[in-house]
Amino acid sequence: MSDFFPAIPIGILLSFTIGPVFFTVLETSVSKGIKAAIFVDLGVAISDIVFFTIAYLSTNSLLSSIQENPAWYLLGGVLLSFYAGISLINIKTEKDTTAKFQSDKQENLNFFALAIKGFLLNIINFSVLFFWVGVIIVFGPKFEMSQYKIIVFFSLILLTYLLVDLCKIYLAQQLKSRLTKEVIKKIKLGVNFFILICGVFLIVKGIV
Repeated sequence: MSDFFPAIPIGILLSFTIGPVFFTVLETSVSKGIKAAIFVDLGVAISDIVFFTIAYLSTNSLLSSIQENPAWYLLGGVLLSFYAGISLINIKTEKDTTAKFQSDKQENLNFFALAIKGFLLNIINFSVLFFWVGVIIVFGPKFEMSQYKIIVFFSLILLTYLLVDLCKIYLAQQLKSRLTKEVIKKIKLGVNFFILICGVFLIVKGIV
């Protein structure tokens, strides 16, 4: 069971490093309400399932050689570093970082459209695919390439992500008077720097 424990911190990190989705979920919570934000988040989760499936199918044939070739850790580190690097660049280029969220009047909401919005917003962030490929390459061998264990590991990551996002959505409602884009930017920078460090560590491990 301890082999699945890393899924929890990965899920937490994922909740804070999806890029534009992070801001959109919080903004939706404040401007349209908690239920609307949850549907956006569900759309994001579905896109993550799609990305994970693609990543698993594209790497499954390679997993059997990972244990015999440490250079695959180098690839995993490069992919994670690439993901963090793209996220950091996107964060640095964001504009209007001082404005506070504004609450809008409640209107008739199309929850299906909100879910589609979350799905598309995440699916166009192609770097997320590299993230999932990196996760599979790094953790696949630990589960002896067991499809069942890998799916359970992914499910725990996704469940942790959704639970953390529910907390974020609730807190956005409670702290909307203090929650500025500048605060969000600092959090996202810190977490993505951490992922970059993890990626560099894996690169060093693959080389050494």
